[in-house]
Amino acid sequence: MNIKNIIKNLKVVGLLFVTIGMYYSCEDFVDEIPVSDISPEGFYRDNAELQLALDGAYGLLSQAYSQFAINTGEFRSDNFEPQGSNASRSSLHNSTIDPGEGYLRWANLYKTIDAVNRVIIAAENVDGVDLDILGQAHAIRAKVYFDLARVWENIPVFTAPIATISEAYQPQTPYATVIETIVIPDMKKAEEFITSLDSEITFSKAAVYAFQAEVYMWDKEELLAKEAIENLLSLGSHSLVRTPQDWEDLFYNQIENDLAPEGRGKVQSGSELIFSFAYSDVNTSGLARAYNAGAAVSVISRDVESKWVARFPLDSLGWATKYPDTDPVFTRIVEEPDTTYTEPIYGDWRHFITRNGDEYQDGSGSQDPGEARCLKWIKNRSGLNPNMDDTNIPVYRLSDMILLLAEAELKLTNSVRSLELINEIRTARQLPLASEADFGTSFDEQLDFLLAERQFELFGEAKRWWDLVRNNKAIDVMTPILLNRDEGAVTPFTQDQITWPIYIDHLNENDLLNQNIGWR
Repeated sequence: MNIKNIIKNLKVVGLLFVTIGMYYSCEDFVDEIPVSDISPEGFYRDNAELQLALDGAYGLLSQAYSQFAINTGEFRSDNFEPQGSNASRSSLHNSTIDPGEGYLRWANLYKTIDAVNRVIIAAENVDGVDLDILGQAHAIRAKVYFDLARVWENIPVFTAPIATISEAYQPQTPYATVIETIVIPDMKKAEEFITSLDSEITFSKAAVYAFQAEVYMWDKEELLAKEAIENLLSLGSHSLVRTPQDWEDLFYNQIENDLAPEGRGKVQSGSELIFSFAYSDVNTSGLARAYNAGAAVSVISRDVESKWVARFPLDSLGWATKYPDTDPVFTRIVEEPDTTYTEPIYGDWRHFITRNGDEYQDGSGSQDPGEARCLKWIKNRSGLNPNMDDTNIPVYRLSDMILLLAEAELKLTNSVRSLELINEIRTARQLPLASEADFGTSFDEQLDFLLAERQFELFGEAKRWWDLVRNNKAIDVMTPILLNRDEGAVTPFTQDQITWPIYIDHLNENDLLNQNIGWR
């Protein structure tokens, strides 16, 4: 089902709620979890109504992750640094999070969980239930609980719809219990029930395998993660794109207007996309998520720019020194008053496409390091209403999974296979192959090399912070960076502060919750 149908059905679901008598409590907690006096057993009567409810849940999922994905997956990492006076963005970049920051709210995440709980419970009483619908509901619930747990660690758990205000106030369930009793069982049910192999904006079999790989790698179960990715690859439903244009089209969203006359509209399609949070101008109003695609409050960090150029030099001497046997693939035409000639384009074209003002045909240099915004998606944000950004957020791509498989192989002591997988991506990107000398000889050298390859390929896609935390590198990588910011005014965070603090209003509303230890 396409995004227009999902949004259309989300509206229908809203009307259905009103017709049957569903209400949201007028208590303060309404902002956190919806409360209904209608039992789910009698709420959805057949597969058509279950499908409407599932479509509504996908709409809530997109709303919940519109800022949450980038906030949690990018801004505390070394990918970005703050620019300007936006305090909330700076607090994320600098890991100086105040428990009163509004972005700490988890309301929309729990609303999504409540929506799919209703589908799961109601499905038990629907004759001939469509298992694909049920599987997708389990997949959504698993994904949301997984992210809640890795962001806040110990969290309230709900596996049934909330019927009374008292039910909405629950104590925290330990992280390990959430993973073992909710996330893993739900993702296994999703694998069992879902039949569709490929759907870019809903959970398919391919998306479930990608999610399983993410969970197992996070849980240090590399062999299980490898199995999940190999299951995904065996489906044959996705392939790597092979040109800069096709790579850019995975993300590209630029409406043609006076400021962007060459805009090609919303593309965001391609054989690599496994699952994305989908948006349209119908369901983005009020989300204010345009900074995801490069608002001026956040710029690409000088650290990652330097690392990128060191790996793929921008000048002929640096390139020839590092890759003496490989010429750049792409060229550009240079027109001067008396002559026109063709010259090579040095560097990584992904770098040029990712930063604002640059295209791989033109090379790099229009913005100095520390000033370049990430415009991997929208090339010209001028005139864009920040409340109407309909850019999809990629969640899983094939290149992500191949590089995650490379990480699993490395941790399973198969460094040869790991390097092969790295070069599989480099071949698709028409970049020089990495040599054994480049890869290094020790595990730490090889892991750092691999994580940098993931950093460049997946820049801005909410992966980098989790890569650092999963590999116990967040503190080591970020400490020197934070010490250099604001003339030493930023204090490096501790291991206890890797998790987010619980929003202060949540604590005030529910006295069964305890603030995370690093933020007391």
